[in-house]
Amino acid sequence: MIELNFEQFYQRQYRERGYLLYVMKNGYGEALYVGISLRNIWERWFGFGGHVLYDNGRFEGYSLIGQKLQDNFPDSLAWKIQLWTLKDCLRFCKADLPVSVHAPTIELVEAFMIRKLRPSLNVVYNVNPGKDSMPKSRKELEREKTLDALYKKLFD
Repeated sequence: MIELNFEQFYQRQYRERGYLLYVMKNGYGEALYVGISLRNIWERWFGFGGHVLYDNGRFEGYSLIGQKLQDNFPDSLAWKIQLWTLKDCLRFCKADLPVSVHAPTIELVEAFMIRKLRPSLNVVYNVNPGKDSMPKSRKELEREKTLDALYKKLFD
């Protein structure tokens, strides 16, 4: 497992070593999101259909985690992303895996990583999500205000 800040990850300042799972953490080190990619994690983030588009010095988010990074840009460039191999994940989750699993895949192990790390933005496999205790950005507060006003208009 390696840990980089998000700017280093975007700039590909690491050597690819068969990483299949990623953990995105906020500025407080809290797990925000756990995901996998069977092809390439960088491509999962920035390729077609990825989490974010980075263009002309700004992020455009296309998923929950992508939106979180966009809302907190440029501070989010310093947030941490961990890249894990299947072997790293198996070592971390060994005690939690069923004994009957003889050839675990990254798809199976992802569920156990989510349960163990409790990222705040994952929904599936996450019965007890952790908290994102970072203060909300100005953009997040503005979005909530707009959504609250729309809700009030529709239902009051």
